[in-house]
Amino acid sequence: MNKKPKEKREIREQLEREKKEGKKARLLASLNVETSKQPRTQRDPNSIMQLNMKWCCKQADLDGKWSWGQERQWSEQDWNTIIQPNLEMFSGLTWADIFAQQTGTKERHNKHHEMEISEIITEAINRWEEIELDQYDTIFRFRLSGKKRLWGYRITHTFKLVWWDPTHQIYPTKKKSDAKKANKKKKANKR
Repeated sequence: MNKKPKEKREIREQLEREKKEGKKARLLASLNVETSKQPRTQRDPNSIMQLNMKWCCKQADLDGKWSWGQERQWSEQDWNTIIQPNLEMFSGLTWADIFAQQTGTKERHNKHHEMEISEIITEAINRWEEIELDQYDTIFRFRLSGKKRLWGYRITHTFKLVWWDPTHQIYPTKKKSDAKKANKKKKANKR
């Protein structure tokens, strides 16, 4: 019984496909290549970056005041309206979400970040040592708004609040407008 030309062509095509698949399988086997697709990057489910932030204020330094007159003990109003609501909001985020937040319009930078202790003012470094936290060489800063900052340290996914800094004195920075004024003044003095 003769097969029709269409059936013969379909059989030939099928044999060609099987032959190509066989070659491909032999080639992959000789190269020891994994054929299943894998994503290029995978999130590490054990990373603390995937965990929600927790917080604690048992280590808070509430005694005395800073040289600029600021009491270390926050007011009840600051706690109820600024500090605790922000900590509660952050506790709903993963550390990856927290580190991803940025501020600024033209020159964007991280809103919340770790810093070396050596970068903060000398008075704060000395106080850090006085309250026996010098085993931690990095400090974590949350920027709440404007000049308001929370300072502390992280142990795994828990933020340990140490200081409330409503006036940005622990790590003061010059505003860009101040720097521009200083540069203009220097240029004017050179003339």
